[in-house]
Amino acid sequence: MDFSLLTRHRGLLAFVMLVFGLAVTLCISNGQLKDMADVEWLDVIGEGSVCLLTLCWITAVMMSRPPGKVTGLLVAGLSFFNFSALLDVFDEFTFYSDAVHWLSVVESIPAAVGMVVMSVALYFWHQEQLALNKQLQRREMWYRAHDQIDVITQLYRADYWRARAMELQEQGVEAAVVVLDINDFSEFNLRYGHAEGDRFLREISQLIVMNLRAVDLACRYAGDRFVILMPEIGAGQAEEFAKQLECSVRNVAFKSGGQTTAIFHSVRSVCGQLQQQVTLAEMLCGLNRQLDESSQQVA
Repeated sequence: MDFSLLTRHRGLLAFVMLVFGLAVTLCISNGQLKDMADVEWLDVIGEGSVCLLTLCWITAVMMSRPPGKVTGLLVAGLSFFNFSALLDVFDEFTFYSDAVHWLSVVESIPAAVGMVVMSVALYFWHQEQLALNKQLQRREMWYRAHDQIDVITQLYRADYWRARAMELQEQGVEAAVVVLDINDFSEFNLRYGHAEGDRFLREISQLIVMNLRAVDLACRYAGDRFVILMPEIGAGQAEEFAKQLECSVRNVAFKSGGQTTAIFHSVRSVCGQLQQQVTLAEMLCGLNRQLDESSQQVA
């Protein structure tokens, strides 16, 4: 949970306090206090616990999620439910005259409305998770090994990528390998700092993931170099993919810190095919050599 997210939910916080205040005001202004001897303290503990837990859930939602439709619906539904819970708690301390007896009659209605709103929120949350899982599948191929994730880019590390590539190679599966290298990245780090360099690497990795199929696998190979494994793809298709990715990177407007001027950067790429007669290490060595030679030619 992120405490900083609370500052982005000022409208929701105001709504929660408004609902809370309304419940307290209605009970205080319309009810009369019971004698302490008439208070059922076990009911107070039980109903008060429900009220406090609902407030904790509301806080947890706002500390765990960015603003949006799902967050708003969850908080609204829980707030309506909490409204009824508050009325239940105050019922243990107050009684109402016949003129305001309606308050105790309708106190369960907000809870029912809240359950309906939360049901809608959970439906949209389910749709959101499906979309996120689809993006995650692009990042993970058909495997899951979260201990092999690179901290900065959130792509897989080179060792994990090599293991998956060797599996395909041993099985004789046709697969293309695309290696990308960011041009002049060391100069970028010197000029804007390593923190901005890491942020730029994350943006590039996200762009790569957006262009992958569900069965492709990308990793941060080393420093500013990325490598992509594309099963059942020929050389021509891989080269076309690499050109499209280069074009996408060139059109990314990166802004450093508080600067308003966009920074445009570029990458270069080489492609190869997995072959059973050539080891993976030899193929990667050859591709990296091609990238290094192209870098010297540009310089």
